[in-house]
Amino acid sequence: MKKAYLYIRVSTDEQAEKGYSLRHQEERLRHYCQLNSIEVVALFTEDHSAKTFERPAFKQMLAQMKKNRASANLLLFLKWDRFSRNAGDAYGMISQLNRLGIEPQGIEQPLDLSVPENKMMLAFYLAAPEVENDRRSLNTIAGMRKALKEGRHANLAPRGYKNVRDENNMPSIVPGKDADTIKWAFAEMATGTATVMEVWKQAKAKGLKVGKSQMFNLLRNRFYAGYIYVPAYKDEPATYVEGKHEPLVSSYLFNEVQDILDGRKRKGPAKNMAREQLPLRGFLTCRKCGSNISGSASKGNGGKYYYYHCSRGCDERFKADEANGIFISELEKIRANEQSINLFEAVIKDYAKQSNRQKMDSTKSMQDEIEKHNTRIGKAQQMMVDGDLSAAEYREIKYRYEAEIQKLEAKQAEIKQVDANLTEYVSNTAQLLRNLPQYYAGAALPVKQKLIGSLLAEKLVFEKTAFRTINLNEVVSLICRTGGRSDGTKKKGSTKNVEPSNVVPRTGFEPAHPCERCDLNTVRLPISPSGHL
Repeated sequence: MKKAYLYIRVSTDEQAEKGYSLRHQEERLRHYCQLNSIEVVALFTEDHSAKTFERPAFKQMLAQMKKNRASANLLLFLKWDRFSRNAGDAYGMISQLNRLGIEPQGIEQPLDLSVPENKMMLAFYLAAPEVENDRRSLNTIAGMRKALKEGRHANLAPRGYKNVRDENNMPSIVPGKDADTIKWAFAEMATGTATVMEVWKQAKAKGLKVGKSQMFNLLRNRFYAGYIYVPAYKDEPATYVEGKHEPLVSSYLFNEVQDILDGRKRKGPAKNMAREQLPLRGFLTCRKCGSNISGSASKGNGGKYYYYHCSRGCDERFKADEANGIFISELEKIRANEQSINLFEAVIKDYAKQSNRQKMDSTKSMQDEIEKHNTRIGKAQQMMVDGDLSAAEYREIKYRYEAEIQKLEAKQAEIKQVDANLTEYVSNTAQLLRNLPQYYAGAALPVKQKLIGSLLAEKLVFEKTAFRTINLNEVVSLICRTGGRSDGTKKKGSTKNVEPSNVVPRTGFEPAHPCERCDLNTVRLPISPSGHL
């Protein structure tokens, strides 16, 4: 009497498209065994692809066959594509089963393999599903590449986006719940004051669930700047195309972050050098030897006390909190000149209006160049159709000009980004100058250090209880005035017209020395916290 293992397999798409239900296959196989007096030893059910034999149920069945070699002499399935969709692997498995004394057979495609001619039909039965799989795979790849080249994201939405359906019920993506955190991460990284690890930790605290390496990859991903990556395929090189999705960051900001990650831009103080208690570190010069002033903490009386000290090891050393407080007092002497600020705002706005014409001309020039490149690609394509160019020569021309077009489009995007929020920036700058001490005191360390670097043209020198300062940044000195009382009141006996001319270059926190013979780089007049010499 013949005994058989029954094997039924179905995948989700086959069940939906062809009706290959598990129940239908089982009924057909059991009915066949009943009609032919075949005893069913075991039934194995599979919901897995037939591209390989690395299938859980099939492996379990094969192990049972090896363990009980005389338990059956048949392996029955509905059709040969239930058995395998890979001709090469199928022949190997048939040989393995034959060595176990088991004959595989498709009841709807029966073959007597002892007849040599039937092996040709077996080859057809096995090759047909493999060809179908390969064709489906090629169609899928072609469809996905077409979508990518059109700027459409064809997979699961990246972090920061979510999959939705548009008004035409077509798949699309829009910014999701992590979008704001990702925007913040790029902006924070662009400051150059934090490492990827620090940004990752802060982003994680904000709810962004990514690993360390994922954070680095995220900051490298041009998708967030509005571009779609089209991978290389056959003789087509990898490239980027402008996506149809909403970018989370501008191309300008993305490129800034890449420059920092690649080391093309100087970063801020390293993590082990950045201390909230030492904001002036890096902006101080030793009054004795001219070396840079560093800083560190000392333990004593049950706590830590921070000091600035010479990096060369001389005995220059002073308390950090005292110097920090005096610096804020000096900031209070930098008072906004309302007339200068108003003029500053008006000049920048006027400049923006004038520069718009230049931007339009520059953008138009780039657009003309882009159209020329597209025309060249079109002509090369026509020459290939006419037989004047080979396909390889056409591809070389196409890729070369497409790369130039991408560069020009990136420049256009940068031009649009520059001064896009100029009015807002100018307004914020004016407010900052009007409230400089309060803004500085409440800022985080990276902001404080950027602010100090923007205000000062040279490093500070601290002596006893006062700063011997160097010049302020030229722009700041032109729109602000120094000295006097921070509350804006006049000293008794002051003249009515005390507003200094903004045409005369400022000298920083200290007054200009009246003697031209003195070397102002070496002779500095200390100013006390009260503002007196």
